[in-house]
Amino acid sequence: MKRLRIAALLIGLSPMAAHAQLKNLKPLPQYNFDKDIPVTVGIEPDLPMVTPGGKLGHWGVGNGGDWLRINFARAREYAANIVLRINPNSLSRIQAANIREWILKNQKFLAADILQSEHVWVNEEKPSCAFTVPPGAEGKIPTANPIQLSYPTCRSGASAPLNFMQIAQLLIHEATHHFNADETTADLIAIGIMDAWQSGLMDSLPLGLTNAPPSMQKHTSVWTGESMIVVGGFRDEIPAYLDTAYSYNPATGEWTDLNPPAWFTARGQANAIWTGSEVFIWGGYNSSGQTTTWTFNGALYNPSTKVWTQVAAPDFWKPAQPLVTTYPVQTSVWTGDKVIVWGGYDSSNYALGATFDPATRTWAKMSIGAGAPRTQQGHSAVWTGSSMIVWGGYSGNNVVTDYGAIYNPATDSWKTIADKAQGAPSARAGHQAVWTGNAMVIISGGGTATSTDLTSTGGLYYPATNSWTTYRSELMTERFGHQVVWNGEEILLIGGQSKRLATFFGEVYAFNPFTLRWRILPGSVTPPPRSFSSIVWTGSSALVWGGYAGGNKTQRSGAQYFP
Repeated sequence: MKRLRIAALLIGLSPMAAHAQLKNLKPLPQYNFDKDIPVTVGIEPDLPMVTPGGKLGHWGVGNGGDWLRINFARAREYAANIVLRINPNSLSRIQAANIREWILKNQKFLAADILQSEHVWVNEEKPSCAFTVPPGAEGKIPTANPIQLSYPTCRSGASAPLNFMQIAQLLIHEATHHFNADETTADLIAIGIMDAWQSGLMDSLPLGLTNAPPSMQKHTSVWTGESMIVVGGFRDEIPAYLDTAYSYNPATGEWTDLNPPAWFTARGQANAIWTGSEVFIWGGYNSSGQTTTWTFNGALYNPSTKVWTQVAAPDFWKPAQPLVTTYPVQTSVWTGDKVIVWGGYDSSNYALGATFDPATRTWAKMSIGAGAPRTQQGHSAVWTGSSMIVWGGYSGNNVVTDYGAIYNPATDSWKTIADKAQGAPSARAGHQAVWTGNAMVIISGGGTATSTDLTSTGGLYYPATNSWTTYRSELMTERFGHQVVWNGEEILLIGGQSKRLATFFGEVYAFNPFTLRWRILPGSVTPPPRSFSSIVWTGSSALVWGGYAGGNKTQRSGAQYFP
């Protein structure tokens, strides 16, 4: 009934009224409105499925499985939100008055239909990726007829592979057939809506503030598949570091205080990772007067049971306190079954690193020998699927480095990667790094340009060939305090600041690692400045929260972007 409640809200009916009218549409015999179960009509047994409403970062239903069907499932929320955001000004580029009128008249019903229509996949190759049976009669209630999809054609047909935007356009197109739109009309509607979105004629959604946390910067956020968890941070207005944790549900627009226990201390710039069942929180620092203390402990939080579990530092560590607090000391990556924590020094000037097993709640030593980077703080770490790549940061005495290395947990060994002499970007700290599936992308950071060159720089490292490709961007000026996330096609970047420009940024940029081109996400409203904010990807949208606005002011606001 979850999908029915969503559809009912969109079209302005009570769930019971919507349910009654939906049944009057004479659905296919195999379609069940009352149970969120996989629909197997026309699906071969060997095709993978997931349960509708599963933790894919979407609101809808559908038969997921591999990347193709998961993308279709995730595109539901994206397409439906675009349709719901339409206003008369959004459609100014559509010349046909009847198409504009159709969209504005039916937008709520169209969005509901996109969310609740079943996706039925078949193994038979068809002339087109999707084909939909019209209901045969006019009606504003979402139809029970499924959107049928040819797995071979969608995956490898003439127009394949479809990207995320093309899938969203396809879902809008097919949904219009449920309202008896012909092919030409469906094309005009879907293309017009997507063009309005990509042309900046619709804006981001503000996050709800019901029970929201206080204003903050230097917090950390993570997506669980259902909600965004926001932990810690610093509030300039007090000023003080925070020992708080909240969750935000984009489906309801409401926040929930997670009430961390008394042993969970205040911290800024901590790490947070979703393990699949728990949030792993690690590190950070707190300040009192002129004294700054880095925290080498953490917690596990289970959203299902609401249980907090204390995580102490490895008993074989004797960490030394860093001298500065500009950037995090340690990074954490998730391997699929363990967390790798890396960064900082111990009291004997050795590098700190360890692996944590959340299943057994135990730590294990890792190699700090040959090839291991000596990163004090401000470095980056990404997980490639089989290894961790650590790059850049401060290597002691506040000297930035361009050193990088790959750690293989299977062999507990390090391997040095190509440096600047072999094409790596210039040394830096406080940069951001993202793994795209075949490359690590380094973005901006501190200590990278001359006093007159404000161009943002970075590079892409390809482990398969141990090679770099560097880039320069005049569109996005150099910065630190920015945050990034990978959405499967582009890297989304929010905010940051430039000391030399004395400027705080609030725009969201998108970087295509294949074309090496940047773009600014369009909008009619100037976004507020956000340095040291947070950004997570839900599977179909980006959630941004908090950030520093300058002048000892932090933001108590956020936005949901559909790039």
